[in-house]
Amino acid sequence: MQDQSTNKEKRFYGRRQSRPLKGARADAVEKLLPALSIPKELLTEDASIVPSALFPKNYKELWLEIGFGNGEHLVELMRRHPEHAFLGAEPYINGMANFLKEIAAEPHEHVRVHMDDALMLVNSLPDQCLDGLYILNPDPWHKTRHHKRRIVRRETLTAYHRVLKPGAQLICSTDVPYLADWMITEVMLHGGFEWSAKCADDWRTPPEDWITTAYEVKGAKGAKIMSYMIFERV
Repeated sequence: MQDQSTNKEKRFYGRRQSRPLKGARADAVEKLLPALSIPKELLTEDASIVPSALFPKNYKELWLEIGFGNGEHLVELMRRHPEHAFLGAEPYINGMANFLKEIAAEPHEHVRVHMDDALMLVNSLPDQCLDGLYILNPDPWHKTRHHKRRIVRRETLTAYHRVLKPGAQLICSTDVPYLADWMITEVMLHGGFEWSAKCADDWRTPPEDWITTAYEVKGAKGAKIMSYMIFERV
């Protein structure tokens, strides 16, 4: 019988590191990652984490971003909303290093990170604890046999639904048209969310307070359309 840690490792797909870390990025990982990482012993996947215990002071809201890449979006959220607490999941060390380097000289007591499979964190959180969840430009996993790896599908939506408060938002984006169709279909078939869009412009135009990242700008140049999908937990 395999131990639980081995099974968890198999849930992550892809390379964890590309370029070697040097200079400020390496320093940030060495100094900040141990301090800001959610302790492994709390990631029991039995909904037992007490989110408030992760932070040194109380917060008004708690938000999670899954797959934050280089962290541009999460950094700006932290700057705009210092009264909120944030959780960020990113399995790739290069992206994590860029994020930690960016926040090293700024207040960062209101963020905690997880550098592994995001579902390990989601499954460890208690019911109805999140005020919102971002999943921005996830890997489309183009091949049909890899669709089971997509981060938005009915199985994962059940986990997200559990940890989101009633009325909380699940905010998704992509520059891959057929992935947008997939996300919308999976969410609607799940049945636990309402889609806020009333017309095409509602998903083709970013919200007024949208934080645009370099990846989004680069992707939009080669795509016919960017899709911004906001769902509400019911």
